Amino acid sequence: MSEVKNMHIMDTKALKGIVCVLLVVAILSIACTGAENENSSVPATEEVQSKVGVSASSSASSSSWDSASSSSSSSSWSSGGSSASSSSYAGDYFPEFQKVRVDPAYKQLELEPGDRENFIVTVENKDNKTIELKPKSVIPPYTENFINESWIRISPSEGTLKPGEKQEFQVEVNIPKDADFGNYAVLLSFTEKVPEGDVAGSPNFPGTMQMNLNLWVKPSVQILAPYVNDLVEAGKDYTYEIKLKNTGNKDIAISPELTEGGIISADAGFSAGMSQQVFGDDALRVEAPEKIKAGQTAIVKLELAVPADAKGSYRGSFDLNIDDPGIRECEERISLNFRILPVPGKPYENTFEAGTDGPITLDIKANQYDYGLYTTGGNQNLKPSFNVSLTDPSGNEVTPTLVNTKCSGSINIVDDTYPQMSYSLPYISSRVTSNMETRYQGNYQGGTTTFVETYTTPGAAGKWTLSIFPKNTESFDYTVTIGDAEK
Repeated sequence: MSEVKNMHIMDTKALKGIVCVLLVVAILSIACTGAENENSSVPATEEVQSKVGVSASSSASSSSWDSASSSSSSSSWSSGGSSASSSSYAGDYFPEFQKVRVDPAYKQLELEPGDRENFIVTVENKDNKTIELKPKSVIPPYTENFINESWIRISPSEGTLKPGEKQEFQVEVNIPKDADFGNYAVLLSFTEKVPEGDVAGSPNFPGTMQMNLNLWVKPSVQILAPYVNDLVEAGKDYTYEIKLKNTGNKDIAISPELTEGGIISADAGFSAGMSQQVFGDDALRVEAPEKIKAGQTAIVKLELAVPADAKGSYRGSFDLNIDDPGIRECEERISLNFRILPVPGKPYENTFEAGTDGPITLDIKANQYDYGLYTTGGNQNLKPSFNVSLTDPSGNEVTPTLVNTKCSGSINIVDDTYPQMSYSLPYISSRVTSNMETRYQGNYQGGTTTFVETYTTPGAAGKWTLSIFPKNTESFDYTVTIGDAEK
């Protein structure tokens, strides 16, 4: 036992000696390395930074591709981050570029052909060395329309910034009168390091600012009824009116036509298989004037003949073909949405158990949506009704007594015109449909109307059968009360 203890003590001493030797060697190595670095600190730093720059450039190209694919495939970028986030991005992905701050980092312009816009951009040197500035326009590869570089002039054309200094640049944007409408994107670069290729699509590229341009002209024609939405009955005819208001000082031609390939098609899933054309061109007829006179309102009439065997829901569109340069092609389509009133083949039946001989009270409720809110005409006066019968526990048919009816509605208080939809329209933008009129023409806009019918009959304990045949409604609720109804 004593020998084992002595061996353990000797091993511990040996280990301590080995550790001390290793510490001495490590200290000497660090000292030698420090001496070598004192003699070659600048070249080593330059070499390392150059290598990091190459690696970062490759990584940034891949990163900017992802960024461009997600945000720059459309005509405009998001406004990007603040200058702090831009600096962080630059430091992480573009360490070989100068540290400059561009203010503003983002600019959005809405102009018309022939317009001119000037604004100031301030560039600040955040680096510890002098930076040469050479501003120019860089067209990103991912944009809806490619801007002409001659539209943009930056002055002065060059500059020199010492550490901490700032310089203002005047940016002048001149749009020719024959420029095409649409969205444009451009990157304004202020340093000698100019983004190229996929990297040019990066919105946070060092030393640059983003500028988005929406080139348009205010529409002269307002579409006061951008869609037709109605609950219709099979085998009946309907007429709708769509108002077009010309706010300009010139007559504007229109030529409404049915959408190629059929007007209306069934919802997918209504019938087995894919959606299919169920209304031909003869189901809908369009009547319209050849032009909308200056300062006046024209009416386009749609006549719908619903086939006798039509069922389900149907959707489609037709093109107004308005000769207004301010209206895009996709904005002049009228959306159509027709719901065929369902007619059941037999009454709804269900059973309930009465535990006492108390009176039976039946409440039936139906909600009716105001389909024709934005059009004149259509099926606006459908009132739900019900044929109700009961079968008592003895098998006798009982006709309950209608004791009262109720009608309630939901009303919104609005201006004389309804300025904008609370949800996006399928085709037409809000700038075309501003001041959409409702058929209420006042400060009150209806939505849903609720109808309630209350029936009663003497009761009896046992199993009852309820039969309800609904008319002029898409759905209903009912409540059966056994005993005295609450007052």
